[in-house]
Amino acid sequence: MDIQSLRQELGLSLGAFAAQLGLKSRGQASSLESGARKPSIRVALEIERLAGGRIKAADLNPDIALIERFREEAANDISSQSEAA
Repeated sequence: MDIQSLRQELGLSLGAFAAQLGLKSRGQASSLESGARKPSIRVALEIERLAGGRIKAADLNPDIALIERFREEAANDISSQSEAA
């Protein structure tokens, strides 16, 4: 699923979708749909919420992907340390 498909599934115009995401204009929503701009962390998380997890925020924003990767590495490090003890 992509952002445009989500918006259409929700039955929202670009303007209504922009408002739902907390964007200032429908042009910003259009830029997200076309891939011309990446969403902020807040907007990416809101898209993931609206999509019920079918669109992952980490796939939309590289900062979220980086945070998730560090969390996984930290969890693996903790797990390895506790197994060694």
